[in-house]
Amino acid sequence: MKIKTMVLGNALLAAVMGTAFSLHSNEPEREISNYQGTYTCHPEAIYDPRSIDEVQNIVQDALIRGKKVMTGNRKFASQIDAACAGDDQVQITLKNMNKIVHFDATSKTVTVEAGMRFNDLNDFLRGQGYAINMVTELAIFTVGGMLGSGTHGSTLDRPSNMLADYVTQLKIVDGQGEVRVLEGELLDAARVNLGVLGVVVEATLKLEDAFKVKAEVTGYRDDSDLEDVVLDIAHNNYSANIAWFPGLGRYTTTLYNPVPIETEGQAYNAQADVTDAEEFFFGLLFNAAHEFPGSGLQCLAAVARYNGRANSYFRDSITGKKVDEPIGYSDQMQYFECKDPNKCIWDRLPIALQEVAIDIERLPNWINDVRQIVDAHPRTCFPLNGIYFRFGKASDSYLGMSAGRDTAFVGIEYTLRKEGKKEPKSYFVNLEIEQMSLRKYDARPHWGKNSVAIFEDMPSRFPMWPEFLQAKAELDPFDTFTNPFWERVSGETPLEDYLKPGCNVRGECYCQEDAHCQSGTTCQSGLHFTDARICRK
Repeated sequence: MKIKTMVLGNALLAAVMGTAFSLHSNEPEREISNYQGTYTCHPEAIYDPRSIDEVQNIVQDALIRGKKVMTGNRKFASQIDAACAGDDQVQITLKNMNKIVHFDATSKTVTVEAGMRFNDLNDFLRGQGYAINMVTELAIFTVGGMLGSGTHGSTLDRPSNMLADYVTQLKIVDGQGEVRVLEGELLDAARVNLGVLGVVVEATLKLEDAFKVKAEVTGYRDDSDLEDVVLDIAHNNYSANIAWFPGLGRYTTTLYNPVPIETEGQAYNAQADVTDAEEFFFGLLFNAAHEFPGSGLQCLAAVARYNGRANSYFRDSITGKKVDEPIGYSDQMQYFECKDPNKCIWDRLPIALQEVAIDIERLPNWINDVRQIVDAHPRTCFPLNGIYFRFGKASDSYLGMSAGRDTAFVGIEYTLRKEGKKEPKSYFVNLEIEQMSLRKYDARPHWGKNSVAIFEDMPSRFPMWPEFLQAKAELDPFDTFTNPFWERVSGETPLEDYLKPGCNVRGECYCQEDAHCQSGTTCQSGLHFTDARICRK
């Protein structure tokens, strides 16, 4: 108590002396939303500091007033409230802290402010002859956001597939409003930090020489041997992405491998370059697939997506034309952007994504189990990217999805209808796969992409969880950086609190009784993984 009084006294003294940042305006903003507008936060106010000093003053003021603090963009890239401070709490964005602080070609490091977008950093590094390894696919995230959630790409050829593991030093403002430079064990705790250890204001990243890659995109109309070849595909290429469409019996691969930098080619990844006509077609198809009985239209949408991923989706950066044998700089090939950052297709079509990570050696058995689930639910198709596989080596981070084990990342995207007001088609199949992944394969959910229900027994899934709590106690002794999301995933707020009528369709629970299900369905055991509880007719 004496320490707390001292800290509060120091912060109050700073405010009285006039050094505190002017925090209050006549009409503060009180709302931020996620990228689709399906989840909205209602903070007391939103602040856009321009310096570390301003961040310190915001945190100190919050500490004095007993408020919580969280960092997240106004259009944050999460499906739930991971980036929300909580109702009537303090929200920070780092949109004005988006610059390169220091570049050192000799040591091959760069220090950036945490609000910098990854694609802007890539553009700078390419011009200097440097690059960052395969650590994401969508390049528009901020560096701070990527560290908060453990954003990843796909490679077993490099030390890691997460940006977090290429950090050599972090600068944060801790829960007492003090600036801390993190290295060693505290750095490993903060590499993937969920925003609950402090405000990450600067990150120093390890670089490599710039290089080019060649991409090979292939479609396979027979998936019967996928279990036998999937790990070879992952291990024998610099980077491998696999989209499996089990309802169709097909899969596609996108493989990247380095080529000499002098190799001709200026291709870029154009998978998000969807024309208005294509978007209109998919919108009609997705809506019809929900509203008409049966799964025929859903499988038709899956065929369309398979065809789109079975051929090159790369374009020449000069002519804009598609390239069948694409070669280009690694970042432009591996990381894609939307032509208009505010008009990506997932911003306008209601799409959700569940992703989990499992021990890579268990992936063949997982695929076999999913086959049996799909066989038990005939004509189940996955109409977006199928079931999407990526890969990464074990991470030193305490809470990274690949912490301590080589990992297969498994994502299932699905379409919503009426902005998530009703359950997706074949949602119960996804939930059977999801619960099987959690309970049979010890899966770890992605920190930002998932629903409320999936975050069950999280402390048991990470061997270094106690050490993360120790780091939080040191860096945030008064729980300034605690939000509702952290309270759930840490177990402070039990998921049983969400067991309310209709909670299944909202993604807040796995049903325990019929009242948790949507109208016309009952809570039943899974057809293959019988420990699952799913809402079915």
